[in-house]
Amino acid sequence: MYEERKETFSFKSFFLTVLVVLLFTFLMLWLFPTKTQVTDKTQTGTYDINRIEFLYGEVFANNITRMKDAAIGYFTNERMPQKIGESKKLTLQEMYDLHLVLKMQDIDGNACDVERSYVEMTKYENEYRLKVNLSCGSTEDYIIVYLGCYSYCSDGICEQKKPTDKPVKPTPDDPDEPDKPDKPDKPDKPDKPDKPDKPDKPDKPDKPDQPDKPDKPDKPDQPDKPDKPDKPDKPDTPTKKYLYEYKLETKASTTCTAWSDWSKNAVNGTDSVKVETKTVQELTGYKTVQEQTGTRKVTVPKKVTERYVSGYTTKLVQVGTKQVQVGTTTKTVTEKVAVGTVEKYDGIGSGTKVPQNTSTKHYKVISTDKPTSCSYCENETIYTWEIYTVETVYDVVDKEVKVPVYKNVDVFEEQTVPVYDYRTVEKSETVDVPVYEDKKIPQYANVTYYRSKTCTTTPAKVDYKWSYSKEDKDLLNKGYVLTGNVKEV
Repeated sequence: MYEERKETFSFKSFFLTVLVVLLFTFLMLWLFPTKTQVTDKTQTGTYDINRIEFLYGEVFANNITRMKDAAIGYFTNERMPQKIGESKKLTLQEMYDLHLVLKMQDIDGNACDVERSYVEMTKYENEYRLKVNLSCGSTEDYIIVYLGCYSYCSDGICEQKKPTDKPVKPTPDDPDEPDKPDKPDKPDKPDKPDKPDKPDKPDKPDKPDQPDKPDKPDKPDQPDKPDKPDKPDKPDTPTKKYLYEYKLETKASTTCTAWSDWSKNAVNGTDSVKVETKTVQELTGYKTVQEQTGTRKVTVPKKVTERYVSGYTTKLVQVGTKQVQVGTTTKTVTEKVAVGTVEKYDGIGSGTKVPQNTSTKHYKVISTDKPTSCSYCENETIYTWEIYTVETVYDVVDKEVKVPVYKNVDVFEEQTVPVYDYRTVEKSETVDVPVYEDKKIPQYANVTYYRSKTCTTTPAKVDYKWSYSKEDKDLLNKGYVLTGNVKEV
């Protein structure tokens, strides 16, 4: 009985070994695309995060994922472009300044380009397109993410689902760290998209109750239990496992009750109680006033004071003043006297003819030369001269001069001037007198009304979880994202 079981075990081991070799060969062809495939992808621009991980490494993909998540969180409705075709862009430097992401480096520790790296949101007719471009060292690439109010969005705008991405997600573990001994774990993860290979299981006629055991390598903890007795000679089975850290960032939110009815009762606002006021003019009573409705003509007496000429007289009248010279006096004054000239250097000139000296400019030749580049002017002479500005030098001397002395005298004329007198006379005039009537005017006063609502604020928080899978669907569906932290278990 023992010998029969041992022979069955050898057949199963051989079958599983062949299956693993075929699976590993298929994975290598699938994970490492040909040059033609890479070129096609580059020309069409059809990238996603998983394919970038394949081509440029896990660190690059994690950085671009961080930029994408930060951009989705930043572009709220108020910050979204409003017109179709309009775009809004944030460079990596601006994301640093807004504290949206931490500093980014490539796998060699080189800082990513803060200007060439950016996120750009563009509005389309029914959705938005987010372009995330990252440039680190010699590597530069981008991804395109579509956002919109899709039927599966749990709250407002969300990322467009891409079913074709699902088979690719398990594979980014392979290309980034080929030299590490724990990388053999990677072939286990792609078993999810390889489920179509299950039709090979009917080749086991001896044990129809055990076809599901080859699928257990998808689970980190279970492959060792059934396979320890079945695969004692398999040296390539990885022994190291890793935990991947996820995080879920919950933004701060505020929930408020409905506004209360307007009331004259004053309400004081607090951090949790929001208050609005409005001022309304209300009727408080009436005031009786006299309002002019017209005028009427009335004749009234009037005393008028008038001026009249009582006679004439002749008298001497002062009409002004004039200056009259009454003598001379001696006065000392200063006078500028030219004592010579001085020349001041004012630059250098050149030409075939020296300018003539003037009273203000002097020209002194300092050199002569024959032109070498001019065939038709070989008989000419090129002069170089210094230019000097001629300035007159003055001296100030005292000088006594005689000046006239004047005084003002009054000027009189004899004029005939009328003499006036004043008297009061009785007259009458017609004036307009206002006519008034009583009128009631409404009186208003400003009345303040209040209304309030109570708001409860839930602070922002970050929840961290560890998982054996880098593509944990439960966590991803709940909104968790990879942080890039990995630890061996």
